Amino acid sequence: MKEVIECGTLIKRNGGYKDTVAYKMIFLDETYLEEILDLQEKVFKTLDNPETFVPDTKEFMEKSIFPPDQGMVIGVFTNEGLIAYRTINFPGKDEKNLGREINLIGNDLDKVAHLESTVVHPFYRGNRLQAKMLPHSIKLIRELGYEFVLTTISPYNYPSLKNVMDQGLTIKNLKIRNNEYKGKLRYLLSIDFINTDKEITDIIIVKNTDILKQQQLLDEGYEGYKIEKREGYLDVMYCKYK
Repeated sequence: MKEVIECGTLIKRNGGYKDTVAYKMIFLDETYLEEILDLQEKVFKTLDNPETFVPDTKEFMEKSIFPPDQGMVIGVFTNEGLIAYRTINFPGKDEKNLGREINLIGNDLDKVAHLESTVVHPFYRGNRLQAKMLPHSIKLIRELGYEFVLTTISPYNYPSLKNVMDQGLTIKNLKIRNNEYKGKLRYLLSIDFINTDKEITDIIIVKNTDILKQQQLLDEGYEGYKIEKREGYLDVMYCKYK
């Protein structure tokens, strides 16, 4: 049996039905690939806004997540099987290393970890499973010696943005991404575990739907450091650091 990272109880909701179920969180290997892909498909079919999520391919999982030193997966199980997971990739000097977008070069690229997908079964939303898995992911990334964590998230995906920004990641850019993103808008967020001594000098608040204003602020050297949910939109707080 695999080592249990965390265990406890969750609330399962299915229409008007609600129940309390036990869960355990473990690291997954390639033997769980089909379960991961099945859950991803179920979740994608239930999305209110398909813009918020781009499914991973089987090929990507096989080449970039499961091989040794390429990545890892944290999964959450109930008696029904896999109900949530988080994937992480260590891109090395691959051309798709997001560190290049924040001007990392050379050996620093080997110190980058990508937060990839987080998927939660619809019946178990509201249990903050993204927030439960993320600190374990960050902890392991740091223990493995990685210094930079980067991820891309839709400007309309409040839960994911809230979770990673609460862990200290800040918005570095906002643009349309092609290839696997299929022309969707994405924030790029990152954290540097080494250079953490920063002082805020200026704050500007922008709606998440004001794309041009956010891009202008990012071009001027601002970073998005906090997000708050309002009725019908999100407030993104941008700042400059000393």
